Formats: sequence, C-alpha cells, structure tokens
Amino acid sequence: MRLRYVLEYILFQTMAAVLHLLPLRIVQGIGASLGTGAYSLWGRRRGVALDNLSKAFPEKSSKELESIARGAFRNIGISLLELVWFSRITPDRIRSLVRFDKPDLIKERYAEGNGLLLFTAHFGNWELLAQSVKTNLGIPVHIIVKTQSNPLVDKKINRRRTKFGNWVIPMETSLREVLKALRAGGAVGIVADQAAPRENVAIEFFGRKVPTHQGPAVLSLKVGSPLVALFSVRQSDGSYEVRVREIPTRDLGGYTPENVVELTKRHTKLTEEFIREHPDHWMWMHKRWKHVPADEELHLPVEEHEED
Repeated sequence: MRLRYVLEYILFQTMAAVLHLLPLRIVQGIGASLGTGAYSLWGRRRGVALDNLSKAFPEKSSKELESIARGAFRNIGISLLELVWFSRITPDRIRSLVRFDKPDLIKERYAEGNGLLLFTAHFGNWELLAQSVKTNLGIPVHIIVKTQSNPLVDKKINRRRTKFGNWVIPMETSLREVLKALRAGGAVGIVADQAAPRENVAIEFFGRKVPTHQGPAVLSLKVGSPLVALFSVRQSDGSYEVRVREIPTRDLGGYTPENVVELTKRHTKLTEEFIREHPDHWMWMHKRWKHVPADEELHLPVEEHEED
C-alpha cells in the first residue's frame, strides 16, 4: 500500500470526523468557502473555467463570467463536503432535503418493467440524486461510478453511495452489469456529460460540436428502457429541488446508428438548457471541449484561430 494512499485516507477520515460534529448548513457554508478559496488559488482550473464560459456565453461581461465561475467552484466545494458528511445522514433527513417536482413520472416509468435509465450531469449535487431516488421513491439504483485511484478512499465513498440499498457499478466493467440490471427491470444512474474520446459522434453543445458519450442513447434504444433526466437545483436554504424530465424515445422506433445520434442530441440539448438556466451549478473547470476540431471553434474568426 502506497504511503500517499494512507496519508490521503487519514486526511479524509479526519475531515469526516470533524464535519460529522457540525450541522449540515454549517458544512455547506464551509464547502462554499472551500470552493471560493480554490477559485482564488487554483489558477489553472480557474483559467479553464473562464475560457469555457467565455466561449459558451460570448454575450456576457467578464464580471458576469467570473461570478459564474466562482459559483461553480463553490458548488463543487459544497457537494464535496456534503458527500463526506453523508455517512451521518438518515433517510428522513434526505426526504426533508430533496424534493422531486415530478416523482410520479419516475415511479410510472420504473413500474413498466423495461428498466429505467436515470441520466444526469455534474450539476448541483449529482451524488445525492441516486440516494434520494431510493429514500424518497423506494427505487434502488445501480450507480455507474469512476473508481478512485486511492482504494481506501474509494471504499469509503462507495460505502456512502450504497448506504440505503443502492449498488455501485465500476465504470471500467460497467456494460455487462448495466445490461443485466436493465433487462431485469432495474434502475441505472448514469452521468455522461464529460469529455468523450475523439471517435465518439460530435454533438453541438454550447455552439461547438464536441465528441459526446453515446452510452445513454445506446442502452436506452437497445434495451427499450426509458431515459429520464434528473437535475438537482440547490435552493437558498440548502435544500434541493430535482427537476425530472423524460427524454422522448418512443418516436425513434428502436436502435439504429441514426437514432443513437438523435437521442444523444436530445439529452445533450436538455443538459445545455438546464446549465443555461443555472450556469453556476455545472462543472465548468472540466476540459469538456478539449477534442473540439479547429473548424468547430465557432466564436473565433478563422484567421485569428489559425494564429493560435
């Protein structure tokens, strides 16, 4: 076991022990301050966020973009400390913390028995969503997760994710387990808004075509599972309202490469709409557009871009 892993684990457990002594509202405040500090000190990621924002919102002033970027860092700080604190949380606390605007839509699609794909983005607190589906609606969720490099910390995080009866499926070995869960009528939670390999289909996102993960569309169309999007919007009191939106699939007539592209366009467009409505809720410091072809940089004149 690497010494670095042990030290990281000790730091994680110490932070958790301290946070567990505090009310959630104070923990959220500390997370907001932590995010603000990261915005000031983490220049490289701040630069990525501001560059992304300037191209996504060319009509906004520098002051507006900086405010959004600072808010995005605060959101990550709050979400991170909430996750650490969640080993203390109870089902009743989650039910008081999270409200779904259309809970019956999720229940009805799950009851159809064809499996259910719950799609979200790195928006609001995405970690809380799957837990609240189980505690608030009684539907257990298979969560596709990226394995952390530190196995000790990874184990602790997954324990929080599965505290109320959900399961985790490592991203590295996910396909077989996901298909098994969907074909058995289960619910699967998937986050697919980050950068995809170059070979993926390019879909327009904030005015630029960028390779986009097709997994949600492929799974939905191949298995016949409905695709329902969930976006958690943080309220002023620290609670969350989850916006539930079904992404239409029944008009597509089943799996074809063309239908995969169309469904991917639909969930990408919906994701963009929610980000535009609440831009400080999304992870702008991620290099989402790192594989954009030069001729797709729509906000720069051709000759200026060629000089870059």
